[in-house]
Amino acid sequence: MTSSLVTPLKNSRVGAAVAAALCALALTSCGTEAAGGGTSAGAGARPGAAQIAAPAPVATPTPTPTPTPTAPVGDPADDPRLTPEQQAAEFRMLELAVDLAAPCVVDGPPPLPPEVAPGEPDGTPPAYGEKPPAGLPSERPSGPPLAEEEPPSEKPWDFERARQETELGDVEKCVAPLHGKRIAKALDGTADPDPASVEKVLHGLGYDVDYRLHGPQEVNGKVEFTLDLRFMGGELCLTGRYDGTRTSFDPYGASTEVRCTDVKRRA
Repeated sequence: MTSSLVTPLKNSRVGAAVAAALCALALTSCGTEAAGGGTSAGAGARPGAAQIAAPAPVATPTPTPTPTPTAPVGDPADDPRLTPEQQAAEFRMLELAVDLAAPCVVDGPPPLPPEVAPGEPDGTPPAYGEKPPAGLPSERPSGPPLAEEEPPSEKPWDFERARQETELGDVEKCVAPLHGKRIAKALDGTADPDPASVEKVLHGLGYDVDYRLHGPQEVNGKVEFTLDLRFMGGELCLTGRYDGTRTSFDPYGASTEVRCTDVKRRA
């Protein structure tokens, strides 16, 4: 009877020991991988504690460089793809530019003297049979014909040449501050210094043609924008900067072969 009681007792002790050993093995394997696995718990790490991997570094995207134009841009108003809405906006902005330029337009250059014909000093042709005045050839010079001048060879379009700042004419020098004062009156101290607020004011003033308004955008704590005011062969570009209180302006000339923002400003 005694042996029958001892056997189950032994078996229960063995089973408990086996269970304890398996549990210890399982806990140990949480800290250390099997041979050849690689990583193990660091010094002082609690057996069985989960290890959190460090986040992978985030790569900073490299900005894509703007490609260099290989052909003239041309006047955007001549683009046949303009929609009727864009054409109407272009016409309204042209009317605005003409109205502002009216005080700057002079009466025009003095009239040219009447064209003088080679026959007489006062322009009247010589009478029939009379010889031309002395000093003028009566007939073509003798000798071999002169060689015709060859037309100058066309040079390939050069972006660096086209983007050089040009000199503004007198009218454009006069009208540039008129645009500036008009914009400053609507912006200064009233609009918030953020691109959306500045754009809303500019659109309300009639500068709402998308290809003639570059920006607005925030640059060094100010809102910067550039207006393309090159109408009817003009070359006026106008950059403005608004700091929430005051607007400053910088007019300059640009060929219509490039965008206003492409111009290489003079030092």
